[in-house]
Amino acid sequence: MIKVFLCSLLLLLSGLLTAQTIETPTFKVRNGSIRNITRIERTPEYTKVYIHAIFRPHWWIMEDGENYLEDVATGKRYAQTGAEGIELKKETFMPDSGEMDFVLLFEPLPKETQTIHMIDPNSNESNTYDISLVPADPKQPSPLKQVEGNWFADDAQGRWTYGVHDSLVILNNRLYDLTECRKKGKRIVLTARSRTNGSTATLQLTPRKDGSCLIALDGDEAQRYVRTRPGTVAAETDNGYGEDFFRRDSVCLQGYLNGYDPRLGFDSGILYLKDEITRQDYPTVVPINPDGSFQCSFLLRHPVCENLIIRNNIDIPFYAEPGDTVTLYIDWEDVMARSRARDMNYPLSHTAYMGKRPDLSYLATTLNKYFQYPYNQLSEAQKTLTPAQFQERLKPVIDQWQQQADSLSRLYAPSQKAVSLIRNQKATQTGMAYFDFQMDRSYYAQQDTTNQILKVQPDASYYDFLKEMPLNEQSVLVNYGTNFFINRFEFMSPLSIPLQEQINIQNDEAFQALPLEERQLRLQLRFSEKKDSIVNSLCATPSPLLWQIARVRSLHFMLSDVFMQRQYAEAFLTQLEKTVTHPYLRATAREMLEERFPDTPTTSYQLPEGKATDIFRRIIAPHAGKVLFVDFWATTCGPCRAGIKATAKLREQYRNHPEFQFVYITSEAESPLKDYTEYVEKNLKGEASYRLGDTDYKYLRQLFRFNGIPHYVVVEKDGSICTENVEAYNLASFLQQRFGTEQKRTE
Repeated sequence: MIKVFLCSLLLLLSGLLTAQTIETPTFKVRNGSIRNITRIERTPEYTKVYIHAIFRPHWWIMEDGENYLEDVATGKRYAQTGAEGIELKKETFMPDSGEMDFVLLFEPLPKETQTIHMIDPNSNESNTYDISLVPADPKQPSPLKQVEGNWFADDAQGRWTYGVHDSLVILNNRLYDLTECRKKGKRIVLTARSRTNGSTATLQLTPRKDGSCLIALDGDEAQRYVRTRPGTVAAETDNGYGEDFFRRDSVCLQGYLNGYDPRLGFDSGILYLKDEITRQDYPTVVPINPDGSFQCSFLLRHPVCENLIIRNNIDIPFYAEPGDTVTLYIDWEDVMARSRARDMNYPLSHTAYMGKRPDLSYLATTLNKYFQYPYNQLSEAQKTLTPAQFQERLKPVIDQWQQQADSLSRLYAPSQKAVSLIRNQKATQTGMAYFDFQMDRSYYAQQDTTNQILKVQPDASYYDFLKEMPLNEQSVLVNYGTNFFINRFEFMSPLSIPLQEQINIQNDEAFQALPLEERQLRLQLRFSEKKDSIVNSLCATPSPLLWQIARVRSLHFMLSDVFMQRQYAEAFLTQLEKTVTHPYLRATAREMLEERFPDTPTTSYQLPEGKATDIFRRIIAPHAGKVLFVDFWATTCGPCRAGIKATAKLREQYRNHPEFQFVYITSEAESPLKDYTEYVEKNLKGEASYRLGDTDYKYLRQLFRFNGIPHYVVVEKDGSICTENVEAYNLASFLQQRFGTEQKRTE
């Protein structure tokens, strides 16, 4: 009896000894933060993973039961067996708090398993990698862990001065490789080598009990630094923008994405850069290294506020001037929190900046949220209010924006550059509200012909807001989104030439007797003169700077689609220069003319050597020796699908042509696999279709300089790129000119 009791006790103890609970297990990286692992219980019968879910209140989540745990050492998977506190395969709506707890059950793990992944094969924001099942010892942190993080000056300026992250150190607005970390008494000594010039820097860090740190660089006197910056970074003193506002120089954007891992499924970001004067796109790929660091360079023509775009369309604002180096710190947990919130204005609270003007970068992160007219309110107003009623509706909103602008301006008063950013943002958003209300009403009027309110047109007083706007201030070009305002300004309703007037001019017998381009020139000069007159009547200053920019922007279309001979383009530009008086704009317009009509005309150009060209050459290699019409498109792009539909007959006509081939290129991010497969099967079956990874597609955007789609490229037989402007609408005439009839077609 005693032996039986002892055996039973041993078995019971054995079972207890094999059970294990890990509280708040550590992990290396995760691609989403809706599911947060708070505890893991291991027994011989099961593995329990406790989840604390955070999501938008009243939005639903769903657990499909297809998760699995993967043993990192062996690669073996352990299936999910059930759940507690949540019903599988059912939409579960979040409570008012936006938080709930439940448990996922899995097969038992071997006792020797120390590290696991938790994978959801059906979600792109539910995977957690390298979860440790070995409880961490808080009493023995590594020397680096004691000083890891960002360190800010302990003063009103609160400048980000040092960043200590894994194998990377950031200081002096440079990235350094960490080469040594050792403890010397109470101090931790770091040695780092600059990635820029190979120089060495030594940091001596002394952590203090209050969480601050004394840091000395290269033997200098130690200063006190803290891990948190002031809520509002103090503005630096300046006198605003001077005569050197327009200047061309490169910018280096570099930084560190903390928490990055290649398993997150992306290895690049992108800058959707655009010259708002010439309308030229120049997207720039930002490669992300496996350690989370990144660096790129691009050309600027004046100071700007721009956005770095990383996964899930998360935009990270920054401010830069030509010649600057801007260093940016991004926290991946912040990025996931914004994605989880499904709110593009959700604050990225740990973002930090180094450079000449970090204060303006911090300001850029906050400006959008202060001056926004909600889209749903605007849409409702367009259908229910007359223009005069909308003016009244908007007045208190503008007053509130003005109060916010005044308050911010007082806070940033030492910097005239900052004050101009604030006031210009308020002004352009005011203008956008007025323009967008009137622009979209015409669309709604076509959809609902019975709505009498939509037929009410504004009188001239509706555009009085233009007299209050800084249309003659070059600093407006710094603000992100000014490009959209100029577009609205350029095509506002008062500038629409009545159709009947166009018909009367074109039906004149003397006019019809002129050569085609002469007719085009006279029409454009007449319309330009009329538009100049209208703008001068609506604005406080004749030919304000932003209107001059709009006129130069129009030159892009004139040179590419209207004037085929230099003499007519020259005549149009000469007339344009009566309105465009700014020296930089005049010079830019002349450059555009010379680029369109060079002394030595070329019909094609060779692609530059590099990664992007290698990607493109691999795609077109199977079609060597043919002229290629390359269509960059996406299933999510309506105009792209319209272009594909419009060229359906041409594809049939030139199918199997020995000298010509259609090629279609899209990306995984913009064309989800299911939609892509279905669309190609129905509309592009048998065509040369390619669906690229996100980074490869970004490099092609950079190579061919396009932000928007559809975008078309013609490749000559020798692999060079045709300079002729060929798009879906004029493709038929291009093919007729190149190949004549269908006689060369082979079945």
